[in-house]
Amino acid sequence: MARAASKKPGRRELFRDALGLCLSLAACSTRPPTAVPKARPRIEGPVSLWSWFDLPDDPRSRELSGIAWDEASRTLWAVQDETPNIVALKPDAALKRWSFGESITINVTGPLDLEGIVLIPEGFIVCSEEGPRVVELDRRGTLRAEVRVPARFRDARRNKSLESLTMSPNGRYLFTTSEAALERDGAQPTGTQGTLLRLLRFERDRLGAANEVSEHAYLTEPANGPGDHGVADLCAIGDDELLVLERGWTKGQGNSDRIFRVRLDDRASCLGVAQLTPEAPVVEKTLFLDLARLPVAGLPEPKQPQANPVLDNYEGICLGPILPDGRASILLVSDDNGRSDQFARVLVLGCGAAA
Repeated sequence: MARAASKKPGRRELFRDALGLCLSLAACSTRPPTAVPKARPRIEGPVSLWSWFDLPDDPRSRELSGIAWDEASRTLWAVQDETPNIVALKPDAALKRWSFGESITINVTGPLDLEGIVLIPEGFIVCSEEGPRVVELDRRGTLRAEVRVPARFRDARRNKSLESLTMSPNGRYLFTTSEAALERDGAQPTGTQGTLLRLLRFERDRLGAANEVSEHAYLTEPANGPGDHGVADLCAIGDDELLVLERGWTKGQGNSDRIFRVRLDDRASCLGVAQLTPEAPVVEKTLFLDLARLPVAGLPEPKQPQANPVLDNYEGICLGPILPDGRASILLVSDDNGRSDQFARVLVLGCGAAA
């Protein structure tokens, strides 16, 4: 059987095919590239001092404790531990100098001794040693709800209760702990033994409600001598990873300030354990930074004996903005306790190598 002859394309078909090819190429050339989100710099060493700033003598400078960075408004929010205020601190573009913004007065009945703060879309969550309490506030400082705290934390020593509050970067988890061991869990730190704490992690599921997820035992460093020693604040850098600020003061020696990095490990879980013992497994920790090793960088002479002028009574730590050189930053603030021999100071630390 004879094969049918193939039909050659006509002018109309050739024009149609050429037009389709041109339109296809044009669409490919004008399609916008896929946006790749810029990854936040890692929290890693080496750690260096980017800047320091001593706040002026002002009622808003006194007794600053927990802090939270607000990237949207470029504001560092700080709570005052004996005055029901949230103080706004505003940096310059270089993160070298700080000024005051408009403070927020907290309108909550009952005892408050504010020590920690985190930022949420609706406002703030703050923790109080008195109570102890964790409360949600709106942006005007009005109470939205009380957050349920495990009853065993009412067993905290006076003035050694909830000293810290932080939130995981994704906003899922809250973390807190006491400054020293609960009465049931052991002694305060000595020159040879630290104090045994419970790192509490809980998940917010609705207004005022929290589901306890985990508790992990944490052992602080021994005290340098008689004085005041313990955990001053926490800074979450992941769902299960924290920076722990250990702060101490010894008469005649001054302050010690060290930051440790820990990852929560189920082997150190103490969830459901009624009483911790010295044999309790604790989370492993590594020294992230000893502030005594930072260069003095032209700081003023300390007002009391100190191993290094950088040292002071730091009680607040949080993740800060990206530095002008592309590194991640950590912010710290010191509590002057309303005393003339201490500084109200903001430190900005840079993490890792400059980009």
